[in-house]
Amino acid sequence: MSKHDASPGSSPDLDLRARMAPELPPRMLKHIDRVVAIADELARAHGLDVARARLMAQGHDLVRAVPPEELLRRAEARGLEIDPVERDEPVILHGPIGALELAERFDVTDAEVLFAIRWHTPGHPDYTPEAWAMFIADKVDPHKVERWPALAEVRDLAAESLERAALRYLDLRVEEATMDVALLPDDDARQEDAPREDEAAASCA
Repeated sequence: MSKHDASPGSSPDLDLRARMAPELPPRMLKHIDRVVAIADELARAHGLDVARARLMAQGHDLVRAVPPEELLRRAEARGLEIDPVERDEPVILHGPIGALELAERFDVTDAEVLFAIRWHTPGHPDYTPEAWAMFIADKVDPHKVERWPALAEVRDLAAESLERAALRYLDLRVEEATMDVALLPDDDARQEDAPREDEAAASCA
């Protein structure tokens, strides 16, 4: 999964953690640690590739703390196509940029891992079960559940079915976006497009 030599008794995700840590704020590192632990638990419960799920979780927020303007700069420097939603909400780019930098700077070579990280904000229909385990683990970090208790339902569903949990999460995001538009003043609401799921996803990236 990574061509970088791991320390004796280490694993790819722990090796990656050691290399990422100097670049991450302490709060982000703690979030990632929680996501890795949850992804591990889900992968074991569902008989998945635990090592791969852990590596996905470890790498998913490599550049989440990078300022929005810097994410845009990095995306433009790589010639990435940036759609209007991503330009308005550059945080969405932390998945694509993170996947590229994991390959470029951290020697992560597993295509499934990089794909999972690339799409971890909105999810992707081509996700493997390990990728969905990482995706759900990120969304049900206990700190996020504390801020938005509705996520407890996603957490509970994940014990039975990763697919049902992911679908429920996406439904919750659409419901939230629809409610936000419904609460706008009438003049503003008429000027709004239909709720955009990518925008909703960005707020819980």
